[in-house]
Amino acid sequence: MHSTATDRTSAPTFASDTAATTTVERAKSHTRHRIPRILRPDWLPFAILWALASAIIVLLTISTHPVDTAYQLHYADGTFLVDRAQYQRLADAFLHGRTWLDVHVPDWLAAMDNPYDAQARGAEGTASGDPSLWDWAFYHGRYYCYFGPLPAIVLFAPYKALTGMDLSTAAACAILAIAACASLIFLVQTLWKRFWKGTPRWFVVLACTAIIAASGLSYLVLVPWFYSIPILASLALAPTGIALWARSADDIGSVPRTGMVAAGSLLVALTMMCRPTFILTAVFGLILLWPQIRSREMLAVRSRHAIQASLAAIVPFLLVGGVMMWYNAARFGNPLDFGAAYNLTGFDMTQRHVSPQARLFSGALLLFAPIRFTREFPFTADVFATGAGNPWAFLIHNRDVIAEPTVGGIVALSPICLLALPAVIWLIVSCFSRGSHASSDTGGLHKRTEEVETTGVSSGTQSGMSSAVSLKKSHEMTRGMSRSCAIGITCLLLVGVIACIDGPFGVNARYMCDMAWLAVIGTICLLMPAEAASRMKGRRWLTVTIVVFLVFGLALQALWLMTTGRLEAWNVSNPALYTWLQGVFTR
Repeated sequence: MHSTATDRTSAPTFASDTAATTTVERAKSHTRHRIPRILRPDWLPFAILWALASAIIVLLTISTHPVDTAYQLHYADGTFLVDRAQYQRLADAFLHGRTWLDVHVPDWLAAMDNPYDAQARGAEGTASGDPSLWDWAFYHGRYYCYFGPLPAIVLFAPYKALTGMDLSTAAACAILAIAACASLIFLVQTLWKRFWKGTPRWFVVLACTAIIAASGLSYLVLVPWFYSIPILASLALAPTGIALWARSADDIGSVPRTGMVAAGSLLVALTMMCRPTFILTAVFGLILLWPQIRSREMLAVRSRHAIQASLAAIVPFLLVGGVMMWYNAARFGNPLDFGAAYNLTGFDMTQRHVSPQARLFSGALLLFAPIRFTREFPFTADVFATGAGNPWAFLIHNRDVIAEPTVGGIVALSPICLLALPAVIWLIVSCFSRGSHASSDTGGLHKRTEEVETTGVSSGTQSGMSSAVSLKKSHEMTRGMSRSCAIGITCLLLVGVIACIDGPFGVNARYMCDMAWLAVIGTICLLMPAEAASRMKGRRWLTVTIVVFLVFGLALQALWLMTTGRLEAWNVSNPALYTWLQGVFTR
Protein backbone atom coordinates (compact mmCIF):
# COMPACT_ATOMS: atom_id res chain seq x y z
CA MET A 1 0.00 0.00 0.00
CA HIS A 2 2.77 2.36 0.89
CA SER A 3 4.51 1.70 -2.39
CA THR A 4 1.32 2.20 -4.34
CA ALA A 5 0.55 5.43 -2.55
CA THR A 6 4.00 6.66 -3.27
CA ASP A 7 3.56 5.87 -6.96
CA ARG A 8 0.22 7.66 -7.11
CA THR A 9 1.50 10.78 -5.44
CA SER A 10 4.71 10.89 -7.43
CA ALA A 11 3.12 10.32 -10.83
CA PRO A 12 1.33 13.67 -11.08
CA THR A 13 4.49 15.42 -9.93
CA PHE A 14 6.58 13.70 -12.58
CA ALA A 15 3.96 14.42 -15.24
CA SER A 16 3.76 18.07 -14.27
CA ASP A 17 7.56 18.34 -14.28
CA THR A 18 7.65 16.75 -17.72
CA ALA A 19 4.96 19.11 -19.00
CA ALA A 20 6.81 22.09 -17.60
CA THR A 21 10.06 20.94 -19.16
CA THR A 22 8.35 20.41 -22.50
CA THR A 23 6.83 23.89 -22.31
CA VAL A 24 10.22 25.44 -21.58
CA GLU A 25 11.85 23.52 -24.42
CA ARG A 26 9.12 24.64 -26.82
CA ALA A 27 9.59 28.21 -25.70
CA LYS A 28 13.35 27.93 -26.23
CA SER A 29 12.81 26.37 -29.63
CA HIS A 30 10.35 29.10 -30.59
CA THR A 31 12.79 31.77 -29.47
CA ARG A 32 15.65 30.02 -31.24
CA HIS A 33 13.83 30.09 -34.56
CA ARG A 34 13.48 33.85 -34.28
CA ILE A 35 17.28 34.26 -34.20
CA PRO A 36 19.01 34.14 -37.57
CA ARG A 37 20.98 30.92 -37.89
CA ILE A 38 24.28 32.72 -38.39
CA LEU A 39 23.85 34.56 -35.04
CA ARG A 40 23.06 31.48 -32.96
CA PRO A 41 25.74 30.37 -30.47
CA ASP A 42 26.60 27.28 -32.52
CA TRP A 43 27.20 29.39 -35.61
CA LEU A 44 28.47 32.75 -34.34
CA PRO A 45 32.18 31.83 -33.91
CA PHE A 46 32.21 30.28 -37.36
CA ALA A 47 30.51 33.36 -38.84
CA ILE A 48 33.15 35.58 -37.25
CA LEU A 49 35.89 33.30 -38.62
CA TRP A 50 34.37 33.52 -42.10
CA ALA A 51 34.18 37.32 -41.91
CA LEU A 52 37.83 37.58 -40.84
CA ALA A 53 38.99 35.10 -43.47
CA SER A 54 37.02 36.97 -46.17
CA ALA A 55 38.66 40.25 -45.17
CA ILE A 56 42.09 38.62 -45.38
CA ILE A 57 41.26 37.18 -48.80
CA VAL A 58 40.32 40.64 -50.10
CA LEU A 59 43.52 42.16 -48.66
CA LEU A 60 45.66 39.42 -50.19
CA THR A 61 44.01 39.93 -53.57
CA ILE A 62 44.71 43.65 -53.44
CA SER A 63 48.28 43.10 -52.28
CA THR A 64 49.33 41.26 -55.44
CA HIS A 65 48.43 44.10 -57.84
CA PRO A 66 47.16 41.65 -60.47
CA VAL A 67 46.34 42.63 -64.03
CA ASP A 68 44.61 40.75 -66.84
CA THR A 69 46.94 41.81 -69.62
CA ALA A 70 49.03 39.80 -72.03
CA TYR A 71 52.82 39.67 -71.65
CA GLN A 72 55.64 37.72 -73.24
CA LEU A 73 57.21 34.69 -71.62
CA HIS A 74 60.56 33.53 -72.98
CA TYR A 75 60.88 29.77 -72.96
CA ALA A 76 63.58 27.50 -74.42
CA ASP A 77 64.42 28.58 -77.98
CA GLY A 78 61.35 30.66 -78.71
CA THR A 79 58.82 33.19 -77.48
CA PHE A 80 55.31 32.33 -76.37
CA LEU A 81 52.51 34.73 -75.58
CA VAL A 82 50.81 34.25 -72.21
CA ASP A 83 47.27 35.61 -72.05
CA ARG A 84 45.66 35.47 -68.61
CA ALA A 85 42.18 36.38 -69.89
CA GLN A 86 41.25 32.84 -70.85
CA TYR A 87 38.00 32.71 -68.88
CA GLN A 88 36.95 36.13 -70.18
CA ARG A 89 37.34 34.88 -73.73
CA LEU A 90 35.45 31.68 -72.90
CA ALA A 91 32.57 33.74 -71.50
CA ASP A 92 32.51 35.80 -74.69
CA ALA A 93 32.41 32.57 -76.73
CA PHE A 94 29.41 31.31 -74.75
CA LEU A 95 27.60 34.62 -75.20
CA HIS A 96 28.06 34.22 -78.95
CA GLY A 97 27.03 30.56 -79.00
CA ARG A 98 30.50 29.09 -79.57
CA THR A 99 32.66 26.54 -77.80
CA TRP A 100 35.91 27.70 -79.45
CA LEU A 101 37.65 30.97 -78.65
CA ASP A 102 37.71 33.81 -81.15
CA VAL A 103 41.45 34.41 -80.92
CA HIS A 104 44.02 34.95 -83.66
CA VAL A 105 45.67 31.68 -84.73
CA PRO A 106 49.06 32.00 -86.50
CA ASP A 107 49.06 30.46 -89.97
CA TRP A 108 52.18 28.46 -89.22
CA LEU A 109 50.54 26.90 -86.12
CA ALA A 110 47.57 25.55 -88.06
CA ALA A 111 49.94 24.16 -90.71
CA MET A 112 52.26 22.30 -88.28
CA ASP A 113 52.28 18.51 -88.37
CA ASN A 114 52.68 18.46 -84.59
CA PRO A 115 51.73 21.79 -83.00
CA TYR A 116 52.30 20.27 -79.53
CA ASP A 117 56.09 20.09 -80.02
CA ALA A 118 57.18 22.95 -77.75
CA GLN A 119 60.63 23.53 -79.28
CA ALA A 120 59.37 23.50 -82.86
CA ARG A 121 56.48 25.74 -81.92
CA GLY A 122 58.78 28.20 -80.20
CA ALA A 123 61.14 28.30 -83.16
CA GLU A 124 58.27 29.00 -85.55
CA GLY A 125 56.96 31.74 -83.30
CA THR A 126 60.36 33.42 -83.11
CA ALA A 127 60.97 33.19 -86.85
CA SER A 128 57.56 34.55 -87.79
CA GLY A 129 57.21 37.14 -85.04
CA ASP A 130 53.69 35.81 -84.48
CA PRO A 131 53.90 33.67 -81.31
CA SER A 132 51.41 31.08 -80.20
CA LEU A 133 49.54 31.24 -76.91
CA TRP A 134 50.81 29.46 -73.81
CA ASP A 135 48.68 26.93 -71.92
CA TRP A 136 45.71 27.12 -74.27
CA ALA A 137 44.19 24.02 -75.84
CA PHE A 138 44.67 23.82 -79.61
CA TYR A 139 42.62 21.43 -81.73
CA HIS A 140 41.97 21.31 -85.47
CA GLY A 141 43.08 24.89 -86.10
CA ARG A 142 41.24 26.56 -83.19
CA TYR A 143 41.97 27.59 -79.63
CA TYR A 144 39.87 26.17 -76.80
CA CYS A 145 39.78 26.52 -73.03
CA TYR A 146 40.27 23.09 -71.51
CA PHE A 147 39.49 24.35 -68.00
CA GLY A 148 36.02 23.72 -66.57
CA PRO A 149 33.30 25.91 -68.13
CA LEU A 150 31.09 26.45 -65.06
CA PRO A 151 32.89 29.59 -63.73
CA ALA A 152 32.51 31.19 -67.15
CA ILE A 153 28.79 30.35 -67.14
CA VAL A 154 27.93 31.57 -63.64
CA LEU A 155 30.42 34.44 -63.20
CA PHE A 156 32.18 35.79 -66.26
CA ALA A 157 29.38 35.55 -68.83
CA PRO A 158 26.66 37.16 -66.64
CA TYR A 159 29.03 39.97 -65.67
CA LYS A 160 29.88 40.61 -69.33
CA ALA A 161 26.22 40.48 -70.32
CA LEU A 162 25.17 42.95 -67.61
CA THR A 163 28.07 45.42 -67.74
CA GLY A 164 29.58 44.97 -71.16
CA MET A 165 32.98 44.60 -69.47
CA ASP A 166 35.15 41.66 -68.55
CA LEU A 167 35.28 40.50 -64.95
CA SER A 168 38.90 40.50 -63.81
CA THR A 169 40.41 37.15 -62.91
CA ALA A 170 41.56 38.54 -59.57
CA ALA A 171 38.04 39.62 -58.63
CA ALA A 172 36.66 36.23 -59.65
CA CYS A 173 39.32 34.49 -57.55
CA ALA A 174 38.39 36.59 -54.53
CA ILE A 175 34.66 35.90 -54.95
CA LEU A 176 35.19 32.17 -55.33
CA ALA A 177 37.70 32.05 -52.46
CA ILE A 178 35.21 33.70 -50.11
CA ALA A 179 32.56 31.18 -51.20
CA ALA A 180 35.05 28.32 -50.75
CA CYS A 181 35.88 29.57 -47.27
CA ALA A 182 32.19 29.49 -46.33
CA SER A 183 31.89 26.01 -47.84
CA LEU A 184 34.78 24.62 -45.79
CA ILE A 185 33.41 26.19 -42.60
CA PHE A 186 29.98 24.72 -43.31
CA LEU A 187 31.51 21.26 -43.71
CA VAL A 188 33.57 21.47 -40.51
CA GLN A 189 30.60 22.77 -38.51
CA THR A 190 28.49 19.90 -39.86
CA LEU A 191 31.11 17.31 -38.94
CA TRP A 192 31.27 18.77 -35.45
CA LYS A 193 27.51 18.68 -34.88
CA ARG A 194 27.07 15.23 -36.40
CA PHE A 195 30.15 13.25 -35.43
CA TRP A 196 32.36 15.09 -32.94
CA LYS A 197 30.02 14.97 -29.97
CA GLY A 198 31.32 16.73 -26.88
CA THR A 199 34.24 18.44 -28.63
CA PRO A 200 34.63 22.04 -27.37
CA ARG A 201 33.58 24.75 -29.78
CA TRP A 202 36.87 26.65 -29.49
CA PHE A 203 38.77 23.51 -30.45
CA VAL A 204 36.67 23.04 -33.59
CA VAL A 205 37.06 26.71 -34.56
CA LEU A 206 40.85 26.38 -34.27
CA ALA A 207 40.79 23.23 -36.41
CA CYS A 208 38.60 25.02 -38.94
CA THR A 209 41.10 27.91 -39.10
CA ALA A 210 43.92 25.47 -39.81
CA ILE A 211 41.88 23.75 -42.53
CA ILE A 212 41.16 27.06 -44.26
CA ALA A 213 44.83 28.05 -44.09
CA ALA A 214 45.99 24.67 -45.41
CA SER A 215 43.42 24.58 -48.22
CA GLY A 216 45.50 26.97 -50.33
CA LEU A 217 42.89 29.71 -50.66
CA SER A 218 45.52 32.33 -49.80
CA TYR A 219 47.90 31.03 -52.48
CA LEU A 220 45.19 30.86 -55.13
CA VAL A 221 44.22 34.51 -54.63
CA LEU A 222 47.86 35.58 -54.48
CA VAL A 223 48.35 33.96 -57.89
CA PRO A 224 45.10 35.11 -59.56
CA TRP A 225 45.58 33.39 -62.88
CA PHE A 226 43.03 31.33 -64.75
CA TYR A 227 44.53 28.17 -63.23
CA SER A 228 43.12 29.17 -59.85
CA ILE A 229 39.53 29.63 -61.02
CA PRO A 230 38.39 25.98 -61.44
CA ILE A 231 40.09 24.87 -58.21
CA LEU A 232 38.43 27.63 -56.19
CA ALA A 233 35.06 26.89 -57.80
CA SER A 234 35.37 23.21 -56.85
CA LEU A 235 36.36 24.14 -53.30
CA ALA A 236 33.19 26.22 -53.13
CA LEU A 237 31.04 23.28 -54.31
CA ALA A 238 32.36 19.96 -52.99
CA PRO A 239 32.56 20.67 -49.22
CA THR A 240 29.02 22.06 -49.18
CA GLY A 241 27.73 19.06 -51.11
CA ILE A 242 29.39 16.67 -48.64
CA ALA A 243 27.93 18.64 -45.70
CA LEU A 244 24.43 18.44 -47.18
CA TRP A 245 24.77 14.68 -47.52
CA ALA A 246 25.80 14.50 -43.87
CA ARG A 247 22.82 16.61 -42.81
CA SER A 248 20.29 14.73 -44.93
CA ALA A 249 19.81 11.83 -42.50
CA ASP A 250 20.93 10.39 -39.18
CA ASP A 251 23.06 7.32 -38.47
CA ILE A 252 20.31 4.80 -37.79
CA GLY A 253 19.00 4.32 -41.31
CA SER A 254 16.07 6.72 -41.16
CA VAL A 255 14.42 8.10 -44.28
CA PRO A 256 16.75 10.71 -45.85
CA ARG A 257 15.65 14.19 -46.88
CA THR A 258 15.53 13.94 -50.63
CA GLY A 259 15.98 17.69 -51.12
CA MET A 260 19.27 17.74 -49.26
CA VAL A 261 20.44 14.57 -50.98
CA ALA A 262 19.68 16.06 -54.39
CA ALA A 263 21.34 19.39 -53.54
CA GLY A 264 24.46 17.63 -52.25
CA SER A 265 24.68 15.44 -55.35
CA LEU A 266 24.21 18.43 -57.65
CA LEU A 267 26.98 20.46 -56.00
CA VAL A 268 29.45 17.58 -56.06
CA ALA A 269 28.49 16.69 -59.63
CA LEU A 270 29.10 20.28 -60.78
CA THR A 271 32.78 19.88 -59.94
CA MET A 272 33.01 17.93 -63.22
CA MET A 273 32.45 21.29 -64.90
CA CYS A 274 35.20 22.94 -62.84
CA ARG A 275 38.02 20.66 -61.74
CA PRO A 276 37.11 17.04 -62.64
CA THR A 277 39.49 15.64 -60.01
CA PHE A 278 37.05 16.77 -57.32
CA ILE A 279 34.41 14.34 -58.58
CA LEU A 280 36.23 11.70 -56.54
CA THR A 281 34.64 13.26 -53.46
CA ALA A 282 31.41 11.58 -54.58
CA VAL A 283 32.62 8.58 -52.57
CA PHE A 284 31.55 10.47 -49.43
CA GLY A 285 27.96 9.96 -50.55
CA LEU A 286 28.36 6.23 -49.95
CA ILE A 287 30.11 6.77 -46.61
CA LEU A 288 27.63 9.30 -45.21
CA LEU A 289 24.47 7.65 -46.55
CA TRP A 290 25.51 4.06 -45.88
CA PRO A 291 22.98 3.54 -43.02
CA GLN A 292 20.19 4.50 -45.44
CA ILE A 293 21.63 2.28 -48.18
CA ARG A 294 21.97 -0.64 -45.76
CA SER A 295 18.39 -0.19 -44.51
CA ARG A 296 17.24 0.03 -48.14
CA GLU A 297 15.92 3.54 -47.75
CA MET A 298 18.17 4.47 -50.70
CA LEU A 299 19.33 2.69 -53.85
CA ALA A 300 16.35 0.38 -53.52
CA VAL A 301 12.76 0.07 -54.76
CA ARG A 302 11.15 -1.00 -51.51
CA SER A 303 9.03 2.17 -51.30
CA ARG A 304 8.16 5.34 -53.16
CA HIS A 305 10.36 7.40 -50.87
CA ALA A 306 13.31 5.04 -51.36
CA ILE A 307 12.95 5.45 -55.12
CA GLN A 308 12.79 9.23 -54.78
CA ALA A 309 15.91 9.27 -52.58
CA SER A 310 17.74 7.08 -55.08
CA LEU A 311 16.84 9.36 -57.95
CA ALA A 312 17.83 12.41 -55.90
CA ALA A 313 21.29 10.91 -55.38
CA ILE A 314 21.90 9.66 -58.92
CA VAL A 315 20.08 11.95 -61.38
CA PRO A 316 22.21 15.10 -60.73
CA PHE A 317 25.35 13.16 -61.66
CA LEU A 318 23.70 11.86 -64.82
CA LEU A 319 22.49 15.32 -65.85
CA VAL A 320 25.77 17.14 -65.20
CA GLY A 321 27.75 14.28 -66.71
CA GLY A 322 25.55 14.37 -69.79
CA VAL A 323 26.03 18.11 -70.22
CA MET A 324 29.79 17.79 -69.86
CA MET A 325 29.91 14.89 -72.32
CA TRP A 326 27.97 16.96 -74.86
CA TYR A 327 30.36 19.88 -74.32
CA ASN A 328 33.40 17.63 -74.81
CA ALA A 329 31.95 16.10 -77.96
CA ALA A 330 31.17 19.55 -79.37
CA ARG A 331 34.79 20.60 -78.87
CA PHE A 332 36.91 17.52 -79.42
CA GLY A 333 34.56 14.94 -80.95
CA ASN A 334 34.83 12.66 -77.92
CA PRO A 335 32.44 12.82 -74.95
CA LEU A 336 35.18 11.67 -72.58
CA ASP A 337 37.92 13.98 -73.87
CA PHE A 338 38.33 17.03 -71.61
CA GLY A 339 41.06 18.49 -73.83
CA ALA A 340 43.98 18.54 -71.39
CA ALA A 341 46.13 16.57 -73.85
CA TYR A 342 45.85 19.40 -76.42
CA ASN A 343 47.39 21.95 -74.08
CA LEU A 344 50.18 24.05 -75.65
CA THR A 345 52.69 23.81 -72.83
CA GLY A 346 56.38 23.02 -72.34
CA PHE A 347 56.10 19.40 -73.49
CA ASP A 348 53.95 17.31 -75.82
CA MET A 349 50.98 16.18 -73.74
CA THR A 350 49.72 13.92 -76.53
CA GLN A 351 52.94 11.89 -76.43
CA ARG A 352 53.84 12.13 -72.75
CA HIS A 353 54.14 8.84 -70.91
CA VAL A 354 54.81 8.72 -67.18
CA SER A 355 56.14 5.54 -65.64
CA PRO A 356 54.49 4.22 -62.48
CA GLN A 357 57.69 4.97 -60.55
CA ALA A 358 57.74 8.60 -61.70
CA ARG A 359 54.03 8.93 -60.96
CA LEU A 360 54.50 7.67 -57.41
CA PHE A 361 57.58 9.83 -56.84
CA SER A 362 55.82 12.98 -58.05
CA GLY A 363 52.84 12.18 -55.83
CA ALA A 364 55.17 11.62 -52.88
CA LEU A 365 56.76 15.04 -53.46
CA LEU A 366 53.34 16.70 -53.40
CA LEU A 367 52.73 15.11 -50.03
CA PHE A 368 56.12 14.84 -48.34
CA ALA A 369 58.51 17.38 -49.86
CA PRO A 370 60.38 18.98 -46.92
CA ILE A 371 60.47 22.65 -46.06
CA ARG A 372 63.60 24.55 -46.97
CA PHE A 373 64.35 26.84 -44.04
CA THR A 374 66.81 29.73 -44.21
CA ARG A 375 68.43 32.00 -41.64
CA GLU A 376 67.30 35.20 -43.32
CA PHE A 377 63.86 36.69 -43.82
CA PRO A 378 61.43 35.27 -44.82
CA PHE A 379 63.12 32.18 -43.31
CA THR A 380 61.82 29.82 -46.04
CA ALA A 381 62.78 29.37 -49.69
CA ASP A 382 61.87 27.37 -52.78
CA VAL A 383 62.59 23.74 -52.01
CA PHE A 384 62.95 22.91 -55.72
CA ALA A 385 65.44 25.66 -56.59
CA THR A 386 68.35 24.31 -58.66
CA GLY A 387 71.03 26.52 -57.11
CA ALA A 388 74.06 25.08 -55.33
CA GLY A 389 72.86 26.46 -51.99
CA ASN A 390 69.76 24.27 -51.93
CA PRO A 391 70.35 21.01 -50.01
CA TRP A 392 67.10 19.55 -51.40
CA ALA A 393 67.88 20.10 -55.10
CA PHE A 394 68.65 16.38 -55.50
CA LEU A 395 64.93 15.63 -55.16
CA ILE A 396 64.26 16.72 -58.74
CA HIS A 397 67.75 16.47 -60.27
CA ASN A 398 67.71 14.20 -63.34
CA ARG A 399 64.18 13.07 -62.58
CA ASP A 400 61.04 13.20 -64.71
CA VAL A 401 59.44 15.81 -62.45
CA ILE A 402 57.84 19.10 -63.48
CA ALA A 403 58.40 21.32 -60.44
CA GLU A 404 57.31 24.89 -59.79
CA PRO A 405 58.47 27.06 -56.88
CA THR A 406 57.07 25.94 -53.55
CA VAL A 407 58.21 25.80 -49.94
CA GLY A 408 57.29 22.19 -49.16
CA GLY A 409 54.69 19.48 -49.43
CA ILE A 410 51.32 19.17 -47.79
CA VAL A 411 52.57 17.38 -44.68
CA ALA A 412 55.43 19.83 -44.16
CA LEU A 413 53.17 22.89 -44.41
CA SER A 414 50.42 21.26 -42.33
CA PRO A 415 52.33 19.32 -39.64
CA ILE A 416 49.05 18.21 -38.05
CA CYS A 417 49.05 15.56 -40.80
CA LEU A 418 52.03 13.93 -39.07
CA LEU A 419 49.56 12.73 -36.44
CA ALA A 420 47.49 10.83 -39.01
CA LEU A 421 49.60 7.67 -38.77
CA PRO A 422 49.53 7.52 -34.93
CA ALA A 423 45.77 8.11 -35.12
CA VAL A 424 45.34 5.19 -37.53
CA ILE A 425 47.44 2.95 -35.25
CA TRP A 426 45.31 4.01 -32.27
CA LEU A 427 42.18 3.21 -34.26
CA ILE A 428 43.43 -0.28 -35.18
CA VAL A 429 44.46 -1.03 -31.60
CA SER A 430 41.09 0.21 -30.32
CA CYS A 431 39.21 -1.98 -32.81
CA PHE A 432 41.14 -5.08 -31.77
CA SER A 433 40.64 -4.20 -28.12
CA ARG A 434 36.89 -3.81 -28.56
CA GLY A 435 36.73 -7.02 -30.55
CA SER A 436 38.46 -9.05 -27.84
CA HIS A 437 36.04 -7.79 -25.21
CA ALA A 438 32.94 -7.73 -27.43
CA SER A 439 31.07 -10.52 -25.66
CA SER A 440 31.70 -9.26 -22.14
CA ASP A 441 30.95 -5.67 -23.13
CA THR A 442 27.72 -6.72 -24.84
CA GLY A 443 26.58 -8.59 -21.78
CA GLY A 444 27.40 -5.65 -19.57
CA LEU A 445 25.60 -3.28 -21.92
CA HIS A 446 22.44 -5.42 -21.92
CA LYS A 447 22.61 -5.60 -18.14
CA ARG A 448 22.98 -1.84 -17.78
CA THR A 449 20.16 -1.28 -20.25
CA GLU A 450 17.84 -3.62 -18.33
CA GLU A 451 18.74 -1.88 -15.08
CA VAL A 452 17.96 1.51 -16.59
CA GLU A 453 14.63 0.30 -17.97
CA THR A 454 13.68 -1.36 -14.67
CA THR A 455 14.63 1.73 -12.72
CA GLY A 456 12.68 3.99 -15.05
CA VAL A 457 9.53 1.85 -15.03
CA SER A 458 9.38 0.84 -11.38
CA SER A 459 10.34 4.09 -9.69
CA GLY A 460 9.37 6.62 -12.38
CA THR A 461 12.09 8.89 -11.06
CA GLN A 462 14.04 11.40 -13.07
CA SER A 463 17.31 9.58 -12.29
CA GLY A 464 16.16 6.57 -14.30
CA MET A 465 15.22 8.76 -17.24
CA SER A 466 18.56 10.58 -17.03
CA SER A 467 20.43 7.25 -17.07
CA ALA A 468 18.56 6.23 -20.20
CA VAL A 469 19.35 9.56 -21.84
CA SER A 470 23.02 9.23 -20.88
CA LEU A 471 23.17 5.73 -22.33
CA LYS A 472 21.55 6.95 -25.54
CA LYS A 473 24.02 9.83 -25.80
CA SER A 474 26.87 7.39 -25.25
CA HIS A 475 25.63 5.24 -28.13
CA GLU A 476 25.26 8.31 -30.36
CA MET A 477 28.80 9.43 -29.50
CA THR A 478 30.19 5.99 -30.32
CA ARG A 479 28.40 5.89 -33.67
CA GLY A 480 29.51 9.44 -34.47
CA MET A 481 33.14 8.72 -33.69
CA SER A 482 33.05 5.55 -35.82
CA ARG A 483 31.69 7.52 -38.76
CA SER A 484 34.30 10.22 -38.15
CA CYS A 485 37.05 7.60 -38.45
CA ALA A 486 35.49 6.24 -41.67
CA ILE A 487 35.41 9.75 -43.14
CA GLY A 488 39.01 10.36 -42.06
CA ILE A 489 40.34 7.18 -43.65
CA THR A 490 38.41 7.94 -46.85
CA CYS A 491 39.90 11.44 -46.97
CA LEU A 492 43.45 10.12 -46.64
CA LEU A 493 42.90 7.46 -49.31
CA LEU A 494 41.57 10.12 -51.68
CA VAL A 495 44.63 12.27 -50.98
CA GLY A 496 46.89 9.44 -52.12
CA VAL A 497 44.85 8.81 -55.28
CA ILE A 498 44.70 12.52 -56.24
CA ALA A 499 48.44 12.93 -55.60
CA CYS A 500 49.19 10.13 -58.07
CA ILE A 501 46.83 11.71 -60.63
CA ASP A 502 48.18 15.26 -60.32
CA GLY A 503 51.87 14.52 -59.70
CA PRO A 504 52.92 13.76 -63.30
CA PHE A 505 51.49 17.08 -64.48
CA GLY A 506 53.38 19.18 -61.95
CA VAL A 507 54.62 19.35 -58.38
CA ASN A 508 53.44 22.76 -57.25
CA ALA A 509 51.33 24.57 -54.68
CA ARG A 510 48.39 24.80 -57.07
CA TYR A 511 47.95 21.05 -57.32
CA MET A 512 48.33 20.72 -53.57
CA CYS A 513 45.09 22.69 -53.28
CA ASP A 514 43.24 19.73 -54.79
CA MET A 515 43.92 17.60 -51.74
CA ALA A 516 45.38 19.63 -48.84
CA TRP A 517 41.93 20.30 -47.38
CA LEU A 518 41.16 16.58 -47.51
CA ALA A 519 44.45 15.74 -45.79
CA VAL A 520 43.81 18.07 -42.85
CA ILE A 521 40.11 17.22 -42.50
CA GLY A 522 40.92 13.52 -42.67
CA THR A 523 43.57 13.85 -39.97
CA ILE A 524 41.22 15.84 -37.74
CA CYS A 525 38.45 13.26 -38.22
CA LEU A 526 40.83 10.52 -37.07
CA LEU A 527 42.15 12.55 -34.14
CA MET A 528 38.79 13.61 -32.70
CA PRO A 529 37.81 10.15 -31.34
CA ALA A 530 41.23 9.72 -29.72
CA GLU A 531 41.07 13.25 -28.30
CA ALA A 532 37.57 12.67 -26.92
CA ALA A 533 38.61 9.38 -25.30
CA SER A 534 41.66 11.05 -23.77
CA ARG A 535 39.63 14.00 -22.52
CA MET A 536 37.01 11.72 -20.92
CA LYS A 537 39.81 10.08 -18.93
CA GLY A 538 40.93 13.49 -17.67
CA ARG A 539 44.04 13.58 -19.85
CA ARG A 540 44.76 16.78 -21.77
CA TRP A 541 48.10 15.95 -23.37
CA LEU A 542 46.58 15.00 -26.73
CA THR A 543 44.50 18.19 -26.85
CA VAL A 544 47.59 20.27 -26.15
CA THR A 545 49.57 18.36 -28.79
CA ILE A 546 46.93 18.92 -31.45
CA VAL A 547 46.70 22.63 -30.62
CA VAL A 548 50.49 23.03 -30.86
CA PHE A 549 50.59 21.31 -34.26
CA LEU A 550 47.68 23.41 -35.56
CA VAL A 551 49.24 26.70 -34.43
CA PHE A 552 52.64 25.69 -35.86
CA GLY A 553 50.96 24.95 -39.18
CA LEU A 554 49.35 28.40 -39.22
CA ALA A 555 52.78 29.97 -38.68
CA LEU A 556 54.26 27.96 -41.57
CA GLN A 557 51.43 29.02 -43.87
CA ALA A 558 52.15 32.66 -43.00
CA LEU A 559 55.85 32.22 -43.83
CA TRP A 560 54.90 30.58 -47.14
CA LEU A 561 52.99 33.71 -48.14
CA MET A 562 56.12 35.85 -47.70
CA THR A 563 58.55 33.49 -49.45
CA THR A 564 60.53 34.89 -52.36
CA GLY A 565 60.80 32.97 -55.60
CA ARG A 566 57.17 31.82 -55.65
CA LEU A 567 54.81 33.03 -58.37
CA GLU A 568 53.61 36.60 -57.78
CA ALA A 569 55.96 36.90 -54.79
CA TRP A 570 55.55 40.11 -52.80
CA ASN A 571 59.17 41.16 -53.25
CA VAL A 572 58.35 41.54 -56.96
CA SER A 573 54.60 42.26 -57.10
CA ASN A 574 54.50 44.54 -54.04
CA PRO A 575 58.02 45.59 -52.93
CA ALA A 576 56.71 48.16 -50.44
CA LEU A 577 54.70 45.54 -48.56
CA TYR A 578 57.61 43.09 -48.60
CA THR A 579 60.01 45.73 -47.25
CA TRP A 580 57.58 46.58 -44.44
CA LEU A 581 57.19 42.92 -43.50
CA GLN A 582 60.94 42.47 -43.58
CA GLY A 583 61.31 45.36 -41.17
CA VAL A 584 58.70 43.90 -38.82
CA PHE A 585 60.41 40.50 -38.62
CA THR A 586 64.04 41.68 -38.50
CA ARG A 587 63.93 44.53 -36.01
